Amino acid sequence: MLSQSMIGTTVDRLFSPLIAEPGDPQPSKSVGILVGITLEGKRYYFELGTVDLNQGGAVAIKDIVFFIGSNTKVVTATLLALAARETSGPVTPFTHVSALLPDGVTVHQPDGDILLWHLATHSAGFPDGMCGPRPTFGNYPFSSLGQFLKNFEPSYAPGKYWVYSNQGFALLGVLLSHAYAGGSASAGWDETYQNWPSLAVGKVTSPLGMPTTQVDYQSVSGQVAQGYNYSDDSGIAAYKPVSPPDWDMTSAALGAGALSSTLDDMLTFLETEISPPEGSLGTAIRTTQQPHPRDDALSMGLGWQLGNGYLDKNGALGGYQSYMAFDPARKVGVFVFGNTSGGRAGGVLTATGRRLLGDLRGLAATPSSFPHPATIPKCPG
Repeated sequence: MLSQSMIGTTVDRLFSPLIAEPGDPQPSKSVGILVGITLEGKRYYFELGTVDLNQGGAVAIKDIVFFIGSNTKVVTATLLALAARETSGPVTPFTHVSALLPDGVTVHQPDGDILLWHLATHSAGFPDGMCGPRPTFGNYPFSSLGQFLKNFEPSYAPGKYWVYSNQGFALLGVLLSHAYAGGSASAGWDETYQNWPSLAVGKVTSPLGMPTTQVDYQSVSGQVAQGYNYSDDSGIAAYKPVSPPDWDMTSAALGAGALSSTLDDMLTFLETEISPPEGSLGTAIRTTQQPHPRDDALSMGLGWQLGNGYLDKNGALGGYQSYMAFDPARKVGVFVFGNTSGGRAGGVLTATGRRLLGDLRGLAATPSSFPHPATIPKCPG
């Protein structure tokens, strides 16, 4: 097992070059980075550069709150896997999307039915999104979601190609909310479609022992990291402070990227992925790690991207970048947070986080590769 000194040296070697010098903003660097590692059940925490708090003050590194962006999608995918045991019907990854839509809301499926697992693996043929008025995670109207479904025409069969889709995961989140509420016929996008935040906490993060992982972060607002965005206006580079997001708890896109968390909570999450608990939730976690579909070039987990013996996911929100990965056989997991968006900082953070996992497990982590269509789907209109 690697010593703490060896781990610290590895983290410093990989991530110190990613920290910008004060007063010298760089498009591929960050103001500050946090690194959390779990290795055979032991945790390690590191801070590089400066990760200050939005409201001032200080807390322990492991308790700094940040926004995990699209890493949220793994929690949404876990709700999908869990639904097979906790919803009527039951709802499963093979349930048709059309079966959970409100009356009068249609989805175009000219080349085959879109199933829930297509949404959870970015293979439904949907664009990245969000599409329509107010296209953000935190303030996306159900009317925009309905208009997208009404107007979008997939150009190929579901399950054929991989195109990353926030739009698909937004839809998955609201459909799962409705499924857990009973899944009965609805005349419109009523309140049964708006319960994703409470489901994510009540069904996943709270049972796993992640008390600070939630959408409504007001109770821990004093622990929130200050985010920055790199800009280069007329050749003048700067890191501009970014305000934390102001979530509308009735947004139709929260399931695609609205959770906030801490290093402590996310290492708990990775440890449960490495060694899932007994019971329905543990079974659901194992399900998310299985390839869908099996033995196919398109295969990925539900929410997770599958690599050579490891699983990973990254996330981004204005001012916040993150990456998580784990190798269940070698019992190692990493979570990396950077407080700077814009430029190339997010991509560099992800690539370096992947290198860290490879160094810790003694085997380079090869990125996932998926088949892409010749023409990438775009929002209608």
